[in-house]
Amino acid sequence: MSPVDRIRADRVGPPLLPRTEPQPQPKVAEGRKSFADHLKAANEELGSQVQFSGHAMQRVESRGIDLTQEQLGRIDKALDSVASKGGKKALVMLDDLALIVGVDSRTVITLVDGQGMRDNVFTAIDTAVIA
Repeated sequence: MSPVDRIRADRVGPPLLPRTEPQPQPKVAEGRKSFADHLKAANEELGSQVQFSGHAMQRVESRGIDLTQEQLGRIDKALDSVASKGGKKALVMLDDLALIVGVDSRTVITLVDGQGMRDNVFTAIDTAVIA
């Protein structure tokens, strides 16, 4: 067996990626509300039923995404439409965001902003809607 063949035989599967350290979460100054607090207040004020998973909240905060009450209302309306068609897990396109939403629980599972959508493949969805 040549050295090249031995290297190929040792490498089965995708290449190993270097380990990365988790990014520290931004700290909220004492006395200030976090984005999650603002979003919850906006949901209550608007009467929105859309919830955000912990993962989705991390994405929102780390990318500095601000959702307006008008946008939350559009998500609600889109989910009503998807639910009426029997969708279970939907891709909701909202302005420059893509949200994967569990329709029954009305929970945003994850979201991707415009930059992250490039070369992205969305799987395990049964419905797509533009809000």
